[in-house]
Amino acid sequence: MKKFNRFVQIIWLGVAAVAAWEAYLSYYNTKAFNQRFFLMAFVFVAAIAMYSIRKRQGKSMK
Repeated sequence: MKKFNRFVQIIWLGVAAVAAWEAYLSYYNTKAFNQRFFLMAFVFVAAIAMYSIRKRQGKSMK
């Protein structure tokens, strides 16, 4: 179960990295905070929150 939890944590970090990159590209290409930027920023925050929840859950399993 620990390996699966760690795998899911890595997936959430990957989602956060991709969302941050997409938000950056959205702003860089348009020089404005558009709807895509805010969507990707929300996905980034949600992915980091899910990662921290999984990390805390893994500590309680030990």
